[in-house]
Amino acid sequence: MEKSRPKDITMALPITQVVATANVSRRKSIFKALGVVGLAAALIGYRACDHARFSSALLGFAPRPARAGIAWSACPDLTEFDCGYLSVPLDYLNPLPNETVSLALRRLPASAPKAERMGTLFVNPGGPGGSGTAAIVNYGQDLNVILKGRYDILSWDPRGINMTTPALDCYPTNFDEWLGAYKEAQLGLPFEMGNNSLQWFEKIDAFYLADVASCAKHGNQKMLKASSTAYTARDIISILQAIGEDERGLQYWGFSYGTILGATFAAMFPEYAYRMVLDGVANSNFFTNNPFDSGRSAMDDTNKVWEGFLSECASAGPAGCALAQTGFTTDDVRASMDDLIDSLKARPLPVPFTGKFSGIITASDIKTAIFQALYKPSKWADLAAAFADAKNGDGAALAAFIGEPALTERRDPADNVFKRHMFPAGSSRISNAAVMCGDADPDVAHSMDTPEKFMEYSKELADLSITGETWTFFAGRCRLWNTTAYEAYRGPWTVEEGLKKTKYPVLFVGNTADPVTPLSAAKTMSKGFGGESATLLIQDGFGHCSTAHPSICTAKAIAAYFHKGVVPEYGTLCKSDDGFIFPQAGTQDESLRALGEEDHEIMLAMRRLSKRMETW
Repeated sequence: MEKSRPKDITMALPITQVVATANVSRRKSIFKALGVVGLAAALIGYRACDHARFSSALLGFAPRPARAGIAWSACPDLTEFDCGYLSVPLDYLNPLPNETVSLALRRLPASAPKAERMGTLFVNPGGPGGSGTAAIVNYGQDLNVILKGRYDILSWDPRGINMTTPALDCYPTNFDEWLGAYKEAQLGLPFEMGNNSLQWFEKIDAFYLADVASCAKHGNQKMLKASSTAYTARDIISILQAIGEDERGLQYWGFSYGTILGATFAAMFPEYAYRMVLDGVANSNFFTNNPFDSGRSAMDDTNKVWEGFLSECASAGPAGCALAQTGFTTDDVRASMDDLIDSLKARPLPVPFTGKFSGIITASDIKTAIFQALYKPSKWADLAAAFADAKNGDGAALAAFIGEPALTERRDPADNVFKRHMFPAGSSRISNAAVMCGDADPDVAHSMDTPEKFMEYSKELADLSITGETWTFFAGRCRLWNTTAYEAYRGPWTVEEGLKKTKYPVLFVGNTADPVTPLSAAKTMSKGFGGESATLLIQDGFGHCSTAHPSICTAKAIAAYFHKGVVPEYGTLCKSDDGFIFPQAGTQDESLRALGEEDHEIMLAMRRLSKRMETW
């Protein structure tokens, strides 16, 4: 039995209470229909005393790892990286000697001469659910180029993710988890474009509940409750102490959800917030207090990015964009896409076996492809070519672009060189839900308690942007998730409400046209932290995070911030580089030749980042 949790902690800051009995009758009826009545008690039976809690009195509390630090050794898969593990309390607020988490860490050692090295740069790739150990394999070397090799670049798998253990264990293998995802895709889920059928929303609720039931039956309940962003912020303190850099403070570059983690860390531990870049800024207040407003606000600039795709395609013409014909305007490209979507609504496109996939392409698949591509302008030319092929009856390229869930062999999750639980892709939908829904205010999340309300919300998001319906699945995921974190930080998010001054100003970075983290969020968050604790760098470009649309100006500003502590004036504008979107033959080579040697190397690194970086 789980040890009872303290109830008499002095709460100097607001906390969110968990209403354990909310929507019980609704959930019981659903479970009965699903034939899993026996699980209902487990799913709705979390205790009222297990409130998600936060206390300023506990801000200074952190474990004291041995000063000997982490036992680093060459990674068994890639020896240019170091790997290590750090044991931390499973629950910092109720630590028990036999309940620990083993954080999996990976770092790329600094390459600059020893006298020029500046310590460790922590990186979080986003998510929630992104694997840090996988991320720095993908692009750690490129960050190293931008920062001149002066930092050990370190990332880790947050709780519930990839090689950090204990695993959440809702499913025994990645095969078993993805099998459900594959079935969803084949049934037209997680969304069906323009669907106004209540029966469909009942079906998606059943799929949600299948995951919830799997976690209730098989999952590690304590890990599910101890995987919130607040716990990960405390883990960062533990890592800082273990590597002996707690006195300096945190040096950090976080992307997408990594900005929520970074903002949470800076709010909880301002005295440790040294040099932090939050890139692709999400609104932390909405994320933690109202997931539905989070979905609404995320759409602020989505249509702006889509208009950018259409207009840039028209400008590139047929030489650069396969959807464009000679003389095409933006409206002509839009009409071409509308024709494709309408035709697929009437009759899906069959795709014969391609070596990896066979099935159909639907209108919803087009929206999914658009949603994915808006993140990365580097993919726009390929996406346009895939759309053009589909218009001509060939869906193979589009099927590969969408990437139906890949089924892998069912094997022991520890059957890898690390000999511990590992998902090849790093993240999973369960790890995403465990963090996101653990952070969310359960009263608000559970207020959308019927399929009818969910259907109305989907219609609302569909009206907000071309990809609004795809976002419904993410924003609505927490409606039926019944595991609330032991501790969740939900504010304050402004100086006026109680935020304290950080050790050094935080650098927020936002694009003028980001499909999921709009510039409005970067402005809100930076202003909330106040002039002494924050500044804002604006990049005039498309895509998710500054790395999506390369800018020498932005890269140099971030490097100067880390290297010299140069804080850009609030609202400083950096232009993204020309010739990157729908490039004409030879134009990118010409622009590279015009650069000096240092800028040339930085631009090559930025272009690689624009393709390699996976952000959520």
